[in-house]
Amino acid sequence: MSFAKTYRTYIKQARTGNQFGFSLKTIARVEPGLAFLYKNWWKVEPKGLNKLPQKGAALIVGNTGGILPWPGLMLMYALMNCPEAPRRLNILCELDWIKDKKMRSLADELGFVQWSADNAKKLFAAGELVAVFPEGAQGAVKPFSERNRLRDFDWTKILPAIEDDVHVYPMATLGCDESFPILGNLDQIAKLLEVPAFPVTPFMPLLPFPACLMSFPGNWKMHLMGKADFEHSETRNENYETAITTARTIEGEIQAEINRLLRTRVKSIF
Repeated sequence: MSFAKTYRTYIKQARTGNQFGFSLKTIARVEPGLAFLYKNWWKVEPKGLNKLPQKGAALIVGNTGGILPWPGLMLMYALMNCPEAPRRLNILCELDWIKDKKMRSLADELGFVQWSADNAKKLFAAGELVAVFPEGAQGAVKPFSERNRLRDFDWTKILPAIEDDVHVYPMATLGCDESFPILGNLDQIAKLLEVPAFPVTPFMPLLPFPACLMSFPGNWKMHLMGKADFEHSETRNENYETAITTARTIEGEIQAEINRLLRTRVKSIF
């Protein structure tokens, strides 16, 4: 079946508000690859997506940060296929390190948006659904021995939603850290290449860059939790404090959900 027929409702919703270079043609071109990763390679199991509003601005805050967060793409595919109401997802992350124009254009067309408070607020004002991964580059170089243990969330990534009084939804992903086992980070090479990080993987030096960053198959669980509670204020300092507190609360809730999923996994084995 053609992309246009399969994703008729999604296409109708995704055509509006494309202010950062998003392209439905590119999504149609990469959809088979996303489907393979989602269904066959990582076997993603989403839960709780029906908690999201069917329209209007909202922010999803997830773990497993990265230079280009794969959970964001898997969430994007899940929302494309959401039976209740498919929605287009914008993924805020750092993109300035991408010097190649074709790679940057591809990232833009897939729905990645350069992180900035202004860009976040433009998306919220347009009623868009946005995802952010506040572990950032630190999550990308997390050693395998520390898998499933969250790095500190960057509260500034949540601040624009607090200031604009936008609904915030925590999302826990289990499995990504195991699919991308990291043995260390080569800071000097990262600086030389002008990239946020250069992770050392089991595939180095057997495979050349970027093939050495390939992943193992897995079984990912992506659980969207209930809306975060916070009180919007008209004063900047109070919103700063609220953003710090909310970021810590969300980080704790996601870590608790990951711990619960790990316990459930162990029980299912035995």
